[in-house]
Amino acid sequence: MPTQKTNPDSLDDGPKGPRLKGVFSRPEPEGGDEKSYWFVKEIDDATVSMQRLDENMLPTGKQSLSDRDAFMLDFSLEPELGYKLLTQRVIRGDWYRKQDKNLEAKIEYQQVLRIDEENIRANFGLGLSYLALNQLDKAKYVFENIVGMDESFGEEHKHLFNEFGIALRKKKLFGEALEYYSRAAQLCPTDENIFLNMTRAAFESGEMEIAFANLKKTLEINPGMHEARAFLSYLRKNNLLPEDPKLAAFFRWASTSPRSEAEPKAKRWDDDIPDVENVEPEE
Repeated sequence: MPTQKTNPDSLDDGPKGPRLKGVFSRPEPEGGDEKSYWFVKEIDDATVSMQRLDENMLPTGKQSLSDRDAFMLDFSLEPELGYKLLTQRVIRGDWYRKQDKNLEAKIEYQQVLRIDEENIRANFGLGLSYLALNQLDKAKYVFENIVGMDESFGEEHKHLFNEFGIALRKKKLFGEALEYYSRAAQLCPTDENIFLNMTRAAFESGEMEIAFANLKKTLEINPGMHEARAFLSYLRKNNLLPEDPKLAAFFRWASTSPRSEAEPKAKRWDDDIPDVENVEPEE
């Protein structure tokens, strides 16, 4: 497996958020060099949640709450250990998944989630692994966990929602896919690729009005996007057009409007069903 240089202070699931989270240590009362290790995350400005890690670095006992200021006096951050237990395992899981070693990837993500159940990247990775393994019920369970997570998702997470949405759509879980795409669109409302993916998912599930609305949004953002124009060409050839006269007029304009001189020649789908598996947007 290739090595990846990463800042050892990166303990959590991506770019730093406002909350303190990581592995900390405290000297044992008996003195000497003995330490106890804890996974700690900030609940609010005044409170942290703590759970002790055993000799195998697995959570043990119940979580407890502590005053944040008192905690900071007694505990020390362990960045190298946090990197090894969390970030490195996520990186390894991502690498396994890209090699289609989804069983190995699943184990790595599960190890992370035993310590940090809200780790964003590990949750997404586990869900994608379940989908690749056709364990759809487990993937749906992860999907529900992510949707219900009390996390502050940022634009940097939009590719995770988009990737999971693509995987869900390919498994014909169209409702779940649309929900993930919608969250990605909330995080980045100017990304035409997300709206085109929503168009595809809605089209494949027969939700034509949703497909039309999202295709319109795609073309409003980028009128020259060749995949969107080809999709529109397919719809027009097969007389799959909206009844709304304003929307129909917009699509007539979009299909005939000149594209940018820098826009590559449009890929033609002719009379075939749009090959949605082969025109996924690039990250």
